[in-house]
Amino acid sequence: MKNTLLLLITLAFSCTAGAQEHVGLKKSPLQYCTSNQSPLQLVVGDTLVVVCDTMYLINKTRYQFYKSIHKATLEDDNIECKNLLKAYETRLEEHELSYSKLLANCRQSEKTTLDFIEYTQKSLESTQKTLQYTQQSLDSSMQNLDRANELIRKEKWNTTGQKVLTGIAGLGVGILVGVLISR
Repeated sequence: MKNTLLLLITLAFSCTAGAQEHVGLKKSPLQYCTSNQSPLQLVVGDTLVVVCDTMYLINKTRYQFYKSIHKATLEDDNIECKNLLKAYETRLEEHELSYSKLLANCRQSEKTTLDFIEYTQKSLESTQKTLQYTQQSLDSSMQNLDRANELIRKEKWNTTGQKVLTGIAGLGVGILVGVLISR
């Protein structure tokens, strides 16, 4: 029974793995998001993982239409269309370069910010250790002050007690001397 169940589970996993091999998984490259590269070609069963914030898909017929318009515009003798198209493509390349620079600056800024956060965190940890040490020193000082106050209280009692005992002893000696003299 266990062997049959194990065989069925193994067979199910191998069938699933075999079925997954036929499905194409395509991931759009990150630079594809901002470039004017030719489009990605997908066929039935392919899975596309989009890493851009926005991506537009067009079907084969629409792509051929745009491609033929582009080709006709480039082949046309009309200089204005050619100049406009070349200016547009140049502008796209400039925007792509600007975006790449902006992205690099953002990444550098993010790295700087993360480094600053790390430095600040280490500084805070150091400050926290210093505060803990200071708190321990204050606690120790308070204990020493409590002990010193207790010793001062005892010493005051001892001093006062000695004076009282000396006074009582003097009174006793005085009475004893007075009694002896009066006899």
